[in-house]
Amino acid sequence: MAALPVAPKRSMVFLLISGEEKGLWGSEWYAENPSAPIEQYVANFNADMVGRNWPDTIVAIGKEHSDLGETLNRVNSEHPEIGMTAIDDLWPDERFYFRSDHYNFARNGVPILFFFNGTHEDYHGRDDEPDRIDHDKAARIAKLMFYLGVDVGNALNRPEWNPESYREIVLGR
Repeated sequence: MAALPVAPKRSMVFLLISGEEKGLWGSEWYAENPSAPIEQYVANFNADMVGRNWPDTIVAIGKEHSDLGETLNRVNSEHPEIGMTAIDDLWPDERFYFRSDHYNFARNGVPILFFFNGTHEDYHGRDDEPDRIDHDKAARIAKLMFYLGVDVGNALNRPEWNPESYREIVLGR
């Protein structure tokens, strides 16, 4: 961000969270004690387990819940050099949307995108080691998230929820 010729119009928070496996503890704490009022947050992008499976594909969970999905598709098409295809949730029955750190932001009204590539045969096992990560893929996803963040950070309007999703996720109805 510091290398940009002009800073984005909106401030950005880069947050590393722990305690997800124990019950989303870190993100729950932060969402309840944010560095700025949670109402001022316009989007949350979460990346978890993105360096495995398909080298040129990333699953973007939550695309259907707000216009961030359309923004992601547009930004991705503007940067073909990244070589990444962003697809919809392949496992809706697994309810991954409700199982990672972005959820504590979503339930507080912040539209999200969750970048994820699913589980794998050694998920949380003894062979789940860093040497299996596709670092090139992870770097390309980071670039896509960077361009997406700059776009949202400079947008005139806040991302908008799909009204039905807002009722279900934020209002619990």
